[in-house]
Amino acid sequence: MKKLFLATLASVSVFAADHNLYNHSLEMLGGYAVNSTESRLDNASSLGLRYHYNRSTVEGSVDIDAVELAFDYSGNTVYQNPVKGIVDGKTDIYRLGVNALWYMENDSDFTLYLLLGAGAQFFEEGAAKDSNNALFAAVGAGVEYQLRGDFSVVAEAKGIFAGDDSSYFLGNVGVKYSFGQNY
Repeated sequence: MKKLFLATLASVSVFAADHNLYNHSLEMLGGYAVNSTESRLDNASSLGLRYHYNRSTVEGSVDIDAVELAFDYSGNTVYQNPVKGIVDGKTDIYRLGVNALWYMENDSDFTLYLLLGAGAQFFEEGAAKDSNNALFAAVGAGVEYQLRGDFSVVAEAKGIFAGDDSSYFLGNVGVKYSFGQNY
């Protein structure tokens, strides 16, 4: 039994860092958003959903390894604007973005990646809606730990820089499932 377990573990780790093995991936994340003072938002928890289209790449190239569609949501976030008389207002925040990912290929079960993207954020309620809806740029990095070829645990940190001079930091952890195996 021990030999079977070790053989299975060894065969899984052969495919561990191979992002060319699957065409598609889905991630579900939970995290925390740290908002700048300029945003007039309190820090809040967040939920995220990602879809990756993994591109076939040549080892050693600097091509984009994956294109990611990202959705982040922070609900019931406290908003302050004393100038407009808003104290402890609440808003829901929706962030939609497209990111390019570059994986640091290696023979380990851990894979680091870099992220660069752009998107738009939308605020649902009151004065926060009028002043904070904006386009943004995203820069970040993450690490992925392959549990098996199609299932991973991920951690990601990214900075979001909006057109209204406000910035946000999102830290997320979650799970990733890959599918659409290349043959």
